[in-house]
Amino acid sequence: MFRFVSSAVLAVMLSAGAMAQQGPPPANVRVTDVVEADMAPTIQSPATVLSRRDSEIAAEASGRIVFVAEPGDLIEAGEPVARIDDTQARLQLGEARARLARLRANADYQSSEYDRWSRLVSAGTAPETRLREVELARNLAIQEQTEARSAVQRAQLELDRTEILAPFSGRIVERLIEVGEYSTPGRDIVRLVDTGSLEARSQAPISVAPFLTVGDTVQVGDGERRINAPIRAIIPVGDSTTRTFEVRVALEDSPWIAGAGVRVYLPRAASEHVVAVPQDAIVLRSAGSHVWIVGDDNTAQQVSVVPGSRNGDLVAVTGELSAGDRVVVRGAERLTPGQTVNILEDTASNSGAATGGNSN
Repeated sequence: MFRFVSSAVLAVMLSAGAMAQQGPPPANVRVTDVVEADMAPTIQSPATVLSRRDSEIAAEASGRIVFVAEPGDLIEAGEPVARIDDTQARLQLGEARARLARLRANADYQSSEYDRWSRLVSAGTAPETRLREVELARNLAIQEQTEARSAVQRAQLELDRTEILAPFSGRIVERLIEVGEYSTPGRDIVRLVDTGSLEARSQAPISVAPFLTVGDTVQVGDGERRINAPIRAIIPVGDSTTRTFEVRVALEDSPWIAGAGVRVYLPRAASEHVVAVPQDAIVLRSAGSHVWIVGDDNTAQQVSVVPGSRNGDLVAVTGELSAGDRVVVRGAERLTPGQTVNILEDTASNSGAATGGNSN
């Protein structure tokens, strides 16, 4: 029995020694390529998300309010945000149309009279003085008809103004008048904000102005999310007290709402052509930073790097690596120099879709 146990222990010891000679087992990792990119050091500038179209819509007519849209309502351009009692405006329009009809009939009659007297004068059976009297009456009738037509247009305009229309699509943020109140021209009715046309407005240091151009892509973030967005406008007038100027960054499909506080990452120097790796590839230690490079033989080698500028998920690094090298972005925590690795395919999207279907 003793000999049997000793043999078993000896076998285990020999197996452990063989594994020690072979090194640690292959590690499962995910890799990506080192890339070259144009990057620049940045500064963080506080910004506020605002709508490009934020208006207090005012009335253009007098009258009692009979309808106001509710806060939160989505209003399309040209739809009413409020209505004023239009009874008086409709009466005035009816009166103006009736007067126009009467004066149009008179103008037609005076024109026919002028034509009849013109024929008589041409035939020598009527004096020309009578023709001039008829011509004057015709001209006066035509002028009155023109004035009446303008009165109809004014009455129609007053009627149209009883319906206050949205000049652009947006959401009602606030009611500034209530149903039953009396409105006058110029009184604010509602506040309308275009929540689909947002931008981040930042007061940037004047020192970064030489490195900004309209259309340049910069980053906007809030500490949890970060997106790339183009500079829409630069206001090239600085504040003499704060030494800042305004930069506006367009936010399409913004994850933020109007009024949110964000930070805009603006370049503070000219961009440089650098070697860059994803942030997840950099291992930070007290002795310095390093990345793991996977060679053609699928073994990992540690390479010391010095991180530099950041652009989204990419970080510029200085070290003994070049574009095209494979760098480990997952599974680098327990690697040892020379360790063999198994490169996993990126199936995160597929697994996410599978688990998403069972989330309920």
